[in-house]
Amino acid sequence: MDSSYAETPVNSKISIEGAVDVYYGYDFSEPLARERLYTTQAYRHNEFNLNWGYIRARYATDRVRATLALQTGTYVRANYAAEPDELTRLKAQANAGVKLGEGIWLDMGILPSHIGYESTFSGDNEIYTRALMAENSPYYETGAQLTTKVSEKLTMKFLVLNGWQNIAETNDAKSLGFGVTYNPNGKTELSYNSYYGNEAPDGGEAKRRYFHNVYASYAVSESLSLAGSVDYGRQELWGSDEKGSWWAAMIIGRYQLSKRIALASRVEHYNDSNQIIVLTDTSNGFQTSSASLNFDYVPAPNFLVRFEARGYDSKDDVFVGEGGYSGRNALLVTSLSFKF
Repeated sequence: MDSSYAETPVNSKISIEGAVDVYYGYDFSEPLARERLYTTQAYRHNEFNLNWGYIRARYATDRVRATLALQTGTYVRANYAAEPDELTRLKAQANAGVKLGEGIWLDMGILPSHIGYESTFSGDNEIYTRALMAENSPYYETGAQLTTKVSEKLTMKFLVLNGWQNIAETNDAKSLGFGVTYNPNGKTELSYNSYYGNEAPDGGEAKRRYFHNVYASYAVSESLSLAGSVDYGRQELWGSDEKGSWWAAMIIGRYQLSKRIALASRVEHYNDSNQIIVLTDTSNGFQTSSASLNFDYVPAPNFLVRFEARGYDSKDDVFVGEGGYSGRNALLVTSLSFKF
């Protein structure tokens, strides 16, 4: 074996970072077993708990890079429930990459999703909880990603994946992804992302999923920022050869009142009447609107205190709790998070 494999280049950089996000949430539907429906964030009702904690090590030179991140929390319990191996669920990221040319990188492993506006860590988003469209599209992906920085303003991604948010493979097919992000100036970001894959398990009739996501963000001023996102997907229906579709849209606004205080609001609608993504076993499926109001306070660097009030209105009675079934619901949640 070549001993140079274990050598550390002089110009290498190793960094350690992490975060802790703890919360208390009260769901007015009083969900059964304290587990909130249709969400992975603020997953537990009437309980102080850890939403997400992670620690991440990164290694980088001018030619290679690697990331390993371990995680725990109620977000992991909810979002990784389909992964068969408990040890697999601990891996938030595990990937390695090599530079193929100027501005061109190939990364393989467990990667952050290339889809969507909102990220996993709450402190990186305008609102504490995630939009319904974020909760129902991938947070993570497993496969190979080719990233090409075409120019200072334009970046493109091409992906070959195991599937729609899964680490362990569920069939013999591989999925494809594509993304392009354009930053014309320091205030605006435009992005289009797509996904194509067979979502049927081994031995099942193919269920081909076509998915598109578009988002845009704009800094109106130093204090005010706006963002919007739209999803659209099509797939053969479960138990049928017919095709169905789903769509979602949201708008977010954030206003920085002072150096330490900010307000943000989000309105959204998620429409999956064919129950391709969200199964409700109701006549109209999951056709749900939501609105959130979020208050942020930064008492110290890297520390964030958040309060959010969120309401839901659904066409069917999809919220189940101690009081029975209802088409409406409300959530109050507060959190403390620290990132280093």
